[in-house]
Amino acid sequence: MNIKKILTVLLCAVIFASMTSIGVFALDIDENSFKGEARISSRTLYEGITETHISFGADSKYGEQEIWVVEFDPTREDLAVDVTCGGEYAVNLKTVKSTVEKFKEENGEGKVPIAAINGDLWMVSYAHARIEGSGTSYGGYSDPVVTHSMTLPRGLNIYNGEIICSPHSSAETPLEGAFDCFGITADGRTILGTPTMKINCKNLTQGTDAFKITGLNRLPANKAIMLYSDRGAPDTASLDDAYELVIDCDHDYKITQNSSIKGTVTAICKPGDENPKMKPNRFIMTARGAKYISTVSDIKIGDELEFSFELSGGKKDNDIWQEVVNAVGGHMILVKNGKAQSVGDGTRYPTSIIGNTKDGKILFTTMDGRQPGYATGMKISDMPKFLVELGYENCFLLDGGGSATMVNINEEGGYDLINHPCDKFEDGTYGAPRTVVNSIILSVINEAEPTEEPTPEETPSPQSNEASTAKHSDTANNKGCGGMTGFTAVPAAVIALAAVSLIRRKEH
Repeated sequence: MNIKKILTVLLCAVIFASMTSIGVFALDIDENSFKGEARISSRTLYEGITETHISFGADSKYGEQEIWVVEFDPTREDLAVDVTCGGEYAVNLKTVKSTVEKFKEENGEGKVPIAAINGDLWMVSYAHARIEGSGTSYGGYSDPVVTHSMTLPRGLNIYNGEIICSPHSSAETPLEGAFDCFGITADGRTILGTPTMKINCKNLTQGTDAFKITGLNRLPANKAIMLYSDRGAPDTASLDDAYELVIDCDHDYKITQNSSIKGTVTAICKPGDENPKMKPNRFIMTARGAKYISTVSDIKIGDELEFSFELSGGKKDNDIWQEVVNAVGGHMILVKNGKAQSVGDGTRYPTSIIGNTKDGKILFTTMDGRQPGYATGMKISDMPKFLVELGYENCFLLDGGGSATMVNINEEGGYDLINHPCDKFEDGTYGAPRTVVNSIILSVINEAEPTEEPTPEETPSPQSNEASTAKHSDTANNKGCGGMTGFTAVPAAVIALAAVSLIRRKEH
């Protein structure tokens, strides 16, 4: 067994040695915090990371509920939080469990996922991504937007420093307005707000003034210019009236905060032409509406374009948004600055929630519902007060309904679906996991101290270096062309001491 395999085994052993059940809640509440029947149990997933299960009886003020909470300190140097999808493109829907397993495989010994919940909502075909010919109407809007389903996230999303999509644009569905976003910096600071994104395009060949692009990896809406990266979708799904430009880059680009990226126009698809296909290191720009088409119609094949991206959080929060490396969209802020927000929606809604506590910790919460006799689901109007009781300082809803999912590590090193989703299996029983647009994953960082190369006497014949150098497949493989407070410390500590020469915490 090589040194990296030994390291992984030891790290997992430390994790599993501390996993046990106990009737103590890690947060600052207990069974007496709630009126009516409440059963609370907690276990440690890893030192300092707790999973707590809260069950309310039908006689409680919240009704019959099943709720899970994972609490951790994101500023710890041995922890990482990643927002990510489970497929090649942002539109690929995958279950949280499959996304976690893919993430673990891609990261090898570098990160060991501990807990995960579902992330953002997406542009659904029965409302936002209205498919041509479907006759779909939503909020008084019946105009078609796409030629086929396009399940892009609804809010701003950043995966490991790469901006995947800009915030929702009013051009897509005007009545929706702005969506909120939860961001995390590399050093574990968190922010909940509504950042904006400015995207400009300049024709370097013609020397003309830069023009504004409406959004990145948004729906190809009318009266808008949209830009698509190689992380968005295999094609733009734009209607026949769209004017499209294909821009290819000579390098493997990555859209980051305040980045500028250059590329050359290699094809122009006029209204009526077949939609171009996405491939690695390519942009596609789509314009619809006479005014917007005229903005780009002077661009020629061979012109060099430069795209610039600037994320802003407003005067108060701009500095921290400049440092955010992972972000996920959501909706309906329930707690802000420690105060329950007034939300009049009485819908009983199973959902996942993310936010921070006053002392900077992050809470993942998943609530079941829509299952009579098991969990009715909490009323949205009741959530703010309950979440303040849990300890949230700021939080909002992620995706919900059948999408509400929590997946945590088990004692064998695999991953279990912790909650009981309200979607049904083929036999009519509840609990089927739904595919979602992205997931939020908490991991333990596993870094080994440098080791000396084997001496010739120990290794008589040359051996290949088996360390993984593979790049994240999301960009490399695109296709297409034109709560336990008193855990079992002794065994965990013994194993940790055995591994101390191999494991170190990440340095600033």
